Amino acid sequence: MLAIVSADERKEPDRLARMDADYQKRKEMAEYMMRREERLKAAEEHTAKKCLKRQKKKQRKKEKKMKPSLGRGEHPKEESSDDNKGDSDNVKEAAS
Repeated sequence: MLAIVSADERKEPDRLARMDADYQKRKEMAEYMMRREERLKAAEEHTAKKCLKRQKKKQRKKEKKMKPSLGRGEHPKEESSDDNKGDSDNVKEAAS
């Protein structure tokens, strides 16, 4: 004898199959998003590291450029700092 399966009995396995498929899809999307975030973070760190390296190189180049001018007896930093000190003294006196 063949058993007659009602529509309600068929709906339950279909519903479970859809739920399982939906769960798998959401799980895959979550994993994909996590991997994507990790890749983006790694790329950002790599870019920051490169930028810092370029800045250091630029700074060294500036320092190297300044050393020969200081060797000739020129002291631009000291002169400018003396000027600033004198100006700040004058400003304080004027304010009093």
